[in-house]
Amino acid sequence: MKNVLRSDRANAICILEILREYSDAEHILPMRTILHKMKSLYGTDIDRRTVYSAISLLKDNLGYEISTYEENKQGYYLQERILEVSEVRLLMDAVYACDGIPRRQSELLIEKLQKLLSFHQRKQYLNLRIIRRERRTPNKSVFFNIDLLDEAISSKVQVEFTYLKYNLEKKLVPKRSVRYLVNPYALVFANGNYYLICNYDAYDNISYYRVDKICDVRILERQPVKPLAADFDLTKFTQKHIYMFSPYSESVKIRCHNVILDDVIEKFGNEILLLPDGEEYFTVVLRNTPGGIQFWLLQYLQYCEVLEPLYLREEIIEFISKNKYSVR
Repeated sequence: MKNVLRSDRANAICILEILREYSDAEHILPMRTILHKMKSLYGTDIDRRTVYSAISLLKDNLGYEISTYEENKQGYYLQERILEVSEVRLLMDAVYACDGIPRRQSELLIEKLQKLLSFHQRKQYLNLRIIRRERRTPNKSVFFNIDLLDEAISSKVQVEFTYLKYNLEKKLVPKRSVRYLVNPYALVFANGNYYLICNYDAYDNISYYRVDKICDVRILERQPVKPLAADFDLTKFTQKHIYMFSPYSESVKIRCHNVILDDVIEKFGNEILLLPDGEEYFTVVLRNTPGGIQFWLLQYLQYCEVLEPLYLREEIIEFISKNKYSVR
């Protein structure tokens, strides 16, 4: 009896894998195809009654949503997957866009995501090509670093690591000989990269480090982290620092052309204040770090003008006057 039960479960697992790999709403498997796949893939000869029993076990006991011949008059297919096709595509696009993941790890992750789809659904991605400037990190320990840092954050203990920078040979090398000792508080994803939010142990301010530039992480299990202040809101704090520079934010007022309205809202969120300014312009008031927002302003130089604070306006003017392409 036990051998029969084991056989039934094994058959059910094999049939589930066949349905996962080869069936979807546009590719319904008739009984003969399932029997053929069982023989060709697993070397197992079964009859129709075994298939009925396995499908019943999967549906009634294990909760899989499988459409049957009685419902569609064609055969069998897996109706629900862990992720829908659109969700897999969204996650694939996110992986493609993430510069903080090395190229090979990106390819492997995308392959894993595609395995959640049927063989036929994966075909639509065979000719997909992503054209972009290549600037992915060569650091292959990103995922391992994330696991270690997450463990340290959960355990509320300090970590130390070596921080890297690029040299003129475009290689990542240690930024300094002394290792960094920090109190880790959170991991965030911003601007296509993962960041560790932490406190450098020798100081009291909050710092940011790119995870893809971190290596040789060591968890200090006996050294607890410095606690954050009770009123410190980590979420709001990180939302204000789009470029991960200064931890100090203040009110910034910018006059913008209407053509960048979408970009402003998508970059700074819905909590900003928007004021009409004639037919072609609007004024945005937001709180951000002036040091970090400079780079965004320079990207949209022809479409925006800093009104306040005055020193930020003057800094932008100075940047413009010093650029190498100024007409003299």
